[in-house]
Amino acid sequence: MSATNEFIPSTLVNQDLERIKFAQNLRSNPADYSAYVNERVNSMTDEVFNRKRTTFQKAQIDLGRYMDMDHNANFYKARSGDVDRLSDMIGANNTRIEQGLLSDKNNGKRQFEINEWYNYNKLETLFFLQVFFIASLCMAIILYLQKNSTLTSAMASLLTGILFVIVAGLGLYRYSYTKSTRDPRLWHRRYFGSAAAPKPSAVCSKDGTVDMDINSIIPKPITQCVDDAANRFNSWQSDLEKEMMAYQETGASPNGINGQKGLGGILCSNLA
Repeated sequence: MSATNEFIPSTLVNQDLERIKFAQNLRSNPADYSAYVNERVNSMTDEVFNRKRTTFQKAQIDLGRYMDMDHNANFYKARSGDVDRLSDMIGANNTRIEQGLLSDKNNGKRQFEINEWYNYNKLETLFFLQVFFIASLCMAIILYLQKNSTLTSAMASLLTGILFVIVAGLGLYRYSYTKSTRDPRLWHRRYFGSAAAPKPSAVCSKDGTVDMDINSIIPKPITQCVDDAANRFNSWQSDLEKEMMAYQETGASPNGINGQKGLGGILCSNLA
């Protein structure tokens, strides 16, 4: 099979001839030519119009989608704001309820303490009145026995004084204990007063060091001896450093290394 078809050139020539013949026929017939031109113009116009309409419809649809996305974003923003405000309102409401519950709990606890205090106060007052009533009955019995000459006036006066002392002592003890010793908040708690705060033995300064009187713990002669020993040790260390520097420069042997001058005398000899 050859690389080129031998019928292709003849076919192309025939197509060109047909086009030329068709153009000659149109020129020879003006009506057909005008109709053909109008038909082609209308066809091209419709094609352009359809393309533009399709493009406009696509742009309109895309714009509508973009507008919908924008509206949805605004709706999401408004919804997020509503949810945020609602969360804040719920949190504030929960905080208010929690504070209310805590306040009610504290008020209930305090009201219970008040009720308990007044209840026991009334019971103790009732006890004192019972004692007073018993003492009054005893006084009536003493007066009856005195009228019958069973008891002498001196004995009756003595018993009356004893009853009066007992009743007055109970009343004064109750008043003084409730007034000064009993805790004003809880009935069963005793108030011991406030103890004086102990003086601090050490005070921390701003730089973090501790400022304290060491002599209040360790005797002063020992602290003075330790300070002197520390000063002598620092002096010996400084002299040794100078001798080592001289040894490096001149080769002279340090006295501290040879034993001619050492740590002797640094420690205190008066510590017993």
